[in-house]
Amino acid sequence: MTPTQIRTSTLLALTALASGIAAIGPRAQANTKAPAPQFLRDVAPILDKKGCSVAACHGKFGGRGGLQLSLLTLTPADDFAPLVHGGRGRRVNLMEPEKSLLLMKATNKSAHAGGERFSLSSPEYKTIRNWIAAGAPFDEATDATLSKLAVTPAQVTLSKVGQKVPLKVVASFSDGTSRDVTAQANYETSDPAVVTVDEKGIMTGKRWGGAAVVVRYLGTVHAASLTLPREDKAPYPKLAPGNLIDDFVYANLKRLNVQPSRPTNDSEFLRRISLDLRGILPTTDEFDTFIADKAPDKRAKTIDAFLDSPEFVDMRVLRLGDMLRVHPRNMGNGISGERSAALFTEWLKDSVAQNVPYDQFVKQLLMARGSSYTNGPTNFYKIDRNPDERMETTAQAFLGQRMACARCHKHPFDRWTTDDYWNFAAFMGRVGTRNGNLDGESEIYYNPNGRVNNQSVTGKNRGKDAPPTLLGTSAPMDPTSLRPGRNGTGPDLVAMLADWVTNQDNPYFAKATVNRVWSHYLGRGVVHPVDDMRATTPSAVPGLLEALAKDFTDHKYDLKHTIRTIFNSKTYQASSEVNATNALDNQFFSHFYPRPMLGQILLDNLNLATGSTERFGDFPTEMRASQVSLPVGSFFMDCFGRSQREFLAELEPKNEPTLVQVLHVLNSPYVDQKVRARAGTVATLLADKTLANDALIKKLYLRTLSRLPDAKELAAALQHLTTSPKRDEAAQDLMWALISSREFYFVS
Repeated sequence: MTPTQIRTSTLLALTALASGIAAIGPRAQANTKAPAPQFLRDVAPILDKKGCSVAACHGKFGGRGGLQLSLLTLTPADDFAPLVHGGRGRRVNLMEPEKSLLLMKATNKSAHAGGERFSLSSPEYKTIRNWIAAGAPFDEATDATLSKLAVTPAQVTLSKVGQKVPLKVVASFSDGTSRDVTAQANYETSDPAVVTVDEKGIMTGKRWGGAAVVVRYLGTVHAASLTLPREDKAPYPKLAPGNLIDDFVYANLKRLNVQPSRPTNDSEFLRRISLDLRGILPTTDEFDTFIADKAPDKRAKTIDAFLDSPEFVDMRVLRLGDMLRVHPRNMGNGISGERSAALFTEWLKDSVAQNVPYDQFVKQLLMARGSSYTNGPTNFYKIDRNPDERMETTAQAFLGQRMACARCHKHPFDRWTTDDYWNFAAFMGRVGTRNGNLDGESEIYYNPNGRVNNQSVTGKNRGKDAPPTLLGTSAPMDPTSLRPGRNGTGPDLVAMLADWVTNQDNPYFAKATVNRVWSHYLGRGVVHPVDDMRATTPSAVPGLLEALAKDFTDHKYDLKHTIRTIFNSKTYQASSEVNATNALDNQFFSHFYPRPMLGQILLDNLNLATGSTERFGDFPTEMRASQVSLPVGSFFMDCFGRSQREFLAELEPKNEPTLVQVLHVLNSPYVDQKVRARAGTVATLLADKTLANDALIKKLYLRTLSRLPDAKELAAALQHLTTSPKRDEAAQDLMWALISSREFYFVS
């Protein structure tokens, strides 16, 4: 049916309706006339609740059966035209509403791959039928739109497993009306093991823990957080926090009735901080000195010493390189890409060594100008070449916001729309790139005429120039309020962006930074994933991230200070051994979460433990894998997990344990040669003929696990050495057993 036919049929329907009203008189008209359902307020929620707009049905790109709806009804206004103007007038039949395909398909009266969505007697059928009978009205300029969504209770603490708590969802509309939409909203739980939620919004506690229930209605999302304490009649012990971190972690654990694990002993502590801060195992001399030291502040002093070590710089540069995806492949071809990556890495190293405040570090990156061969941070703009890609990197790396979902449609679990995406990318449209005088050289400059075109799939602003707009704001930047460009002509939008990103009032920057650093050392973020800090993802420890962010900004964005604070906390220094109360904890930091070493770090420590050497590419033999500024081929590092620095979605290395790793350690000549190295650890120790078996065993334990063997381990090792026909092979077997152990591969 054409638009003209629709208007004609609508007129006929309205004429018939008017005639009927006139026939029954004024009093009957007042009693029987009911307001017609509205598309946004009444019809669109049905499409979402009944699953019509999910990706498996009509919400996918291209739709299904010729009908395309916005994914999860995230932009409901866009769904009117496909329903009413599409389908050759059959989807919505204004003359015979009951014969509308929209109703016949949903009730399965006409063949429908999705089956029955609702019945003929349902309120959903009545609402849509009455809307069609009223002429399927919709005026985007005047119809009521959702202005606010309120979810209660926003926070709830259950008293026992199995307890049920109903949510109430109230929608407020632009015309001043509000209604209870609990039955029309959609619900999803962040952790079904802790809480489940049914389609009516009733939450049920399953086991102790914390979780969030995400509520979605008409493209708006909110979250309700739920806490279920662990049942235990024993009195909770009194805990003494060590610093501000412990204040929040311990308060949350008490609320959950979960006790933290015991503190680490000295050998556990020394090994952990040495691997985390320096990427290397402590030496035997360092172990002996630390164990013998009886000073009460020896842990704090050792943390300070490791923070000031050159190895700490190497570790931070490695992490920054992963986050920024510094790789020759991303920066050019051949030698030009290698040169850019090396220069960028050297700039990172200088910045970390000088402890440049992190806000200044990020600002220098975003405002970098000049030659990629002489100014290291300009290579940041060689990694991504398009404004939208540069924006995604900036948002994800520095603000903890994944914007990719909003590129084509509204983010399903966050506030970001396609306009937010492209308007924020418009800042990067002012970053100009042109060829330099040398082969492979790029020159980064400010281009006041750069523009970004809105390339959303269905957005109303598709194809228009995107006005530069900061995240979380609705008004584009006023050019008269911006700082002048470096050439004195017009405002510098990129400088303005850098100022905003690093400003202490920015709601994302400081929290995203401390959350990412926390995850490096505690195994997961306070909000997790660290680069997807959406409003609907609850904090594992309420208040902690805000307190750490404030402490970070109060100390002038000094990352060393934040790291020092983390390492001096009792939370970080807790043992990885669980107790009877915290065995199921995987997010509240009641114990240390063991994690595999990065591939580079593991290889470095395998070489240190076995006393073997290895050369990486053209770099000197004495350089460790974690120090090389350019990627080198290594099956071992790929096998055990290192960032390939390729995809934005994989900023963190993938280092989950696999069967391939086990087989490589047990069967590969690569590892065997390290154990049997002529100048290696085992050969050197065996060369000392005066070294007794028990002393040999203790030295092997110290070189690998950074501790002495317990009585049972010592007895088993002694028996193997004394009963084996060849002492050297027995010692190699022991070394192999130690480096093959879980304890060696994990930071714990």
